Amino acid sequence: MKRLFPLIFLAATPAIAQEKVQLTNVDDACIFVARSMLMVEDIKVGIVQSFPTLEPPGARLTYSEQMDAEAAEIDDQIECQFEDAEAPFRLLRYCMDSVCYAADSNDPEDRRRFTEIRELMSRAQ
Repeated sequence: MKRLFPLIFLAATPAIAQEKVQLTNVDDACIFVARSMLMVEDIKVGIVQSFPTLEPPGARLTYSEQMDAEAAEIDDQIECQFEDAEAPFRLLRYCMDSVCYAADSNDPEDRRRFTEIRELMSRAQ
């Protein structure tokens, strides 16, 4: 006797980084980089320092993956640099957890992560 098991199809949810999003400034773009790198839908942002007029333009911010984190607990940091202060921004470099990711990183895995995030940004805009 054959047993028939029902087939269960799970609908794939598109990653937030692959959806079209409105990135209006370097702050938004850096938050996008953090969310994409961490592979989370949202982060709780603490302090934001934005530098759209510097060369290269960029932003630095504190964040937490815990949405209920208290202000004192928001202590992870990311720093982002872009080619332009306006969309499409074009990511040049970002640093998280004392590691910097860029097209010219010495470590091939760091270069790969940079290329992946840059690709996600180009798809999202």
